[in-house]
Amino acid sequence: MDTPTHGKRVGIILERKRYQCKGCRRVFFQPCEDLNSDHRATNRLIKYIEHRAMIRTCTSVADDVGVTEGTVRNILNAHIEKLDKQYQFETPKILGIDEVHLNRTMRLVLTNIGQKTIVDMIDNRNKATVIKALYRFKNPEKIKIVTMDMWRPYRDAVYSVIPHATIVVDKFHIVKMANEAVEKGRKDLREQMDKGQAKQLKKDRYLMLRRRRDLDANQEFLLSGWTENYPELAELYHAKERFFDIWDSDVSRDDAEDAYETWKDSVPAGIRGYFSDLTRAVDNWHLEAFNYFDHRVTNAFTESINNQIKGIMRQGSGYSFNVLRARVLFQPDTHKKSFKGGIGGGVLGSCEPPKAVNYGVEIMLKPKRKRREKSPDGLVFAPAPDDENDNFYQDR
Repeated sequence: MDTPTHGKRVGIILERKRYQCKGCRRVFFQPCEDLNSDHRATNRLIKYIEHRAMIRTCTSVADDVGVTEGTVRNILNAHIEKLDKQYQFETPKILGIDEVHLNRTMRLVLTNIGQKTIVDMIDNRNKATVIKALYRFKNPEKIKIVTMDMWRPYRDAVYSVIPHATIVVDKFHIVKMANEAVEKGRKDLREQMDKGQAKQLKKDRYLMLRRRRDLDANQEFLLSGWTENYPELAELYHAKERFFDIWDSDVSRDDAEDAYETWKDSVPAGIRGYFSDLTRAVDNWHLEAFNYFDHRVTNAFTESINNQIKGIMRQGSGYSFNVLRARVLFQPDTHKKSFKGGIGGGVLGSCEPPKAVNYGVEIMLKPKRKRREKSPDGLVFAPAPDDENDNFYQDR
């Protein structure tokens, strides 16, 4: 088989002579450099399949060229193995560790926080896998900070491979537990109310989980009415707000630790049980949690790209993890690179070409669309793009 032409499959009938060596009596075919040694196809068809299968499904590629889907998968898997050896991403100074849920399994995601890039994806997130992934970095000693959620295998793996690195627990995972405590208390309180009382607390979940600074006048009025009538609800909300204030402040580490101890003592006994999971987690991860106040690093970027990875997964039904990983990591046009050394960047008089440094995959987060406005006559129109947005799209 050969590459398709004008949308039609192409097959080549090739007659080759057989020869026999007079010395060893071995029989061999007439050589043909254009034929692939592993498949009944031309070398250019193999390259065609390798390229197309990285951006399309294996079924559609097989249908185009006239080979079986299994053949396309075998060619793609061999291509992925070569790419995995070819690309070596730069070791990040600030490493982000997180997971994304794909095909009912948690998959490990490693990112370069400083460069806002993805550097690896692994099929699971157990301790042995994380250790192996950390050892794959060319210079693990370059990693200075690692940010993660409170998953113990991550911490154990980092301390085993790169004990010099500082672990910073993502602050959003910590403050999220305060909202979960409020949610548990709110549900218990609603169960004790009759239907009339519960009806008065319409949209209470939405307002109870919002920060007070984000409430408008009407929402502030509603919340004030609820907290005055239900003291336990007020205690939950104010305890949550005081905890958030600690992590939003610009205080030093020592002041933050003192503020946390003061907050823990100030939580009323009646609602202290709802915050028990939060206080237990912060106490167990005390060192890593309060490292945030020394470095001010979060794992927000790693969290934000999960939907982008899931979007790539939805482009094809039944992707294996290896194919998905290749589609995320090995698209050259998505790699973020810089050049170091060479003329002007190295030793004076050096003629060596500059060295390319590959920081990983830069996933572009889609900008928010501007809300379309209505004219006085009811017609809907979209505002004209400004110069900044025009330049933005041209640059990309």
